[in-house]
Amino acid sequence: MRFSTLPKFVTFVLTLFFAVALVAPLPFAIITPGHAINVFDGLIKESKSSGSKIEFNKADGKLLLLTILVTNPDSYISGGQVIYSWLHADNVVLPKSAIYTPGLSSKAEEVKSNKEMVDSQLNAKLAALTYLAKTFPDRGFNTIKSSDISISLKDTGGPSAGTAFALALVELLTKENYLHGANVAVTGTINSKGEVGAIGGVNEKLISAKKAGAKLLIIPRANCVDLDTNPGDIRIAAVSTLTQALAALDSKDPKGCDSVGA
Repeated sequence: MRFSTLPKFVTFVLTLFFAVALVAPLPFAIITPGHAINVFDGLIKESKSSGSKIEFNKADGKLLLLTILVTNPDSYISGGQVIYSWLHADNVVLPKSAIYTPGLSSKAEEVKSNKEMVDSQLNAKLAALTYLAKTFPDRGFNTIKSSDISISLKDTGGPSAGTAFALALVELLTKENYLHGANVAVTGTINSKGEVGAIGGVNEKLISAKKAGAKLLIIPRANCVDLDTNPGDIRIAAVSTLTQALAALDSKDPKGCDSVGA
């Protein structure tokens, strides 16, 4: 059987088409697992302007906040990069509109993200101090103001570290030893009432938690539907409040996500 070859001109056009497709900019963003940062590594301190004398206790264990890396709105994303990311299971490709507000520049997104981080730190302080004052009414926690505590985290934005900050504050301000020497990863937004909310990139953060050697990952219960697979050799605790997150630290069998058998 004989096969006819394509005319040289058609071959050239097809080659040119695929070459352009590989390098042409596409309206996508690429998400990859980021870093795991121990909150106890100097992120929380007494504010220099504090009017109170705060005693921070030494933490027994690690409390890891999790990050993801996302290309910015102005990034040039080629077809080749998209294909490469699709072929690597750790990466996720999404339309930019699913992550960023249409029309906002990279600078505007950075300002927005930084504000979300500042707000999450304030909410974490309010949630933790409210919990402590209610749980230990005779220890003077009601005299500590949010402005007495400083939280500093460079080069990271967004609201998803809020729950980690709140848990860290409770651990540092008490002698209860909630962690018991464990290596725990945490992600989730938090409001001033101590309610834990959903975050983005939960599967990528699961990968970061595993790479950091965490034995327990605390996530918002609202994110259970987003988990792709059974987490395997790391326990999942799905929570909706700060109180539930603290209980998970002290549980040998925390309530996980039934949707993936975790």
